Amino acid sequence: MTPEAIAQQVQMQLHEIVEAKGSRSGLKQTFASIARKTGLTDGQIKRLFYGEWSVIPAHIFLSVERLYRNHLDQMRAQAEHQAALYRARSEEWDRKWGDYSSNGTSASPAGVPVVRSTAPSISESLHNG
Repeated sequence: MTPEAIAQQVQMQLHEIVEAKGSRSGLKQTFASIARKTGLTDGQIKRLFYGEWSVIPAHIFLSVERLYRNHLDQMRAQAEHQAALYRARSEEWDRKWGDYSSNGTSASPAGVPVVRSTAPSISESLHNG
C-alpha cells in the first residue's frame, strides 16, 4: 500500500466512526473522544479526519486501526442485538396473531387453521379484464 492509500484508508475509517456517532455530539467532542481512545491528540485526529497528512507514522496508523477494529466489533454486536430484538418481536407477534405463511393459511389464536383467498380480487379481475 502506498502512503497516500494508507492516508485515505485512515481518513475513511475516521469518517465512518464519526458518522456512526451521529449528530449526538459535535465534531470537536467526537475528535476528543477518539483521541482519548487512541492516545493521540485532538489535533492529530482532526488532521487525519480532514486528510491533511500525506504520510502517517506507523504507530498512529496502528492506533487508528485498533480503534476501527473495535468500532466494527461494536457495530456488529449492536446489529446482532437489534436483530435479536426484531426476532423476539416477530415471534411474539406470531404467537399473538398467528404465523402467516406463503401458502395462504395461518394458525388462528385458537389454533384452528384459517384459509385466506388466493383468488384475484374483483378490482384485479376488472383491471386485467
